[in-house]
Amino acid sequence: MTEETINIKYRRLPWLAVVLSWIMAGLGHIYCGRFVKGLIFTFLVCIFIPVFFGALSVGPSSVRVIVIILSLLISMVIWLAAIIDSWHTAKHTSASYALKDYNHWYVYVLLVLMGTGGSTQIAFNIRTSLLEAFRAPTASLYPTIVPNDRLLANKLAYKNKDPKRGDLIVFLNPDDRRQNYIKRVIAIAGDTVEIKDNQLYVNDEQLQQQKLSQSALGNIRVEVSGEPLEGEVFEETNGNAQYNIFLAGPPHNQSSTDFAKITVPEHHCFVLGDNRNLSHDSRNFGPVPLATVKGRADYLYWPAQDWSRFGRIKN
Repeated sequence: MTEETINIKYRRLPWLAVVLSWIMAGLGHIYCGRFVKGLIFTFLVCIFIPVFFGALSVGPSSVRVIVIILSLLISMVIWLAAIIDSWHTAKHTSASYALKDYNHWYVYVLLVLMGTGGSTQIAFNIRTSLLEAFRAPTASLYPTIVPNDRLLANKLAYKNKDPKRGDLIVFLNPDDRRQNYIKRVIAIAGDTVEIKDNQLYVNDEQLQQQKLSQSALGNIRVEVSGEPLEGEVFEETNGNAQYNIFLAGPPHNQSSTDFAKITVPEHHCFVLGDNRNLSHDSRNFGPVPLATVKGRADYLYWPAQDWSRFGRIKN
């Protein structure tokens, strides 16, 4: 048996190089014997970009969020480039490839632990103090957010201030703290709230609602329980805030129409879904304690439908 016959069984498999690169950028190159190139990809994606952009994350919270999102996008682009290049590298590696000292599974595991350890800690810190990703499972905020939209909550937004009217907030469900809810702030501490004859009142003033045409919904159409969600869209004005709301028609107008007048307690806010007739909100569980608010929903990073909605959430 010749040496060439022995070595041919170690040929580099393009699909395996791709899988390894998907696990960790650069690992597919190391598998193909391109150790230095692999370490460069690993360093860029797992360490340099997070640390570099983290150092730039200064100033107002809105600037920090933009910098972090830019960092994530650049990391994804470089990671994708590493995956494609590892496939190309494996495809053009000699069929009689001779194994290197580092071509062993335990070395790969060690490299993954070393390479992702720092990025995992950075990601954890980002999730804990800066940004956290959420998915909207229902149509309670239609038309602003549709089911399966992926969004980012800015956890710095309320570090030095409280939510204001019109904000979209992420908070713990008062009825089940294992769940997160996303709703719109309608009233803050000290405000009175009342719904009478299908009209919303804040501090005894009726909020103005201007009816919009169905074209305002664009192509963002959804179904609930297998049936198209039909109704009317309005622009509601609440102090300095303006946002769109939706009044769903039968059979999706499940929420009660009237709500007895209350005063929002200190350190609380009153929230409603933009889909007023199909939302479980403060009409059901009362004002939300500010201590349970996780952040402000600011960005759509994976729209379930029209990609023109990508980026800052438009009220």
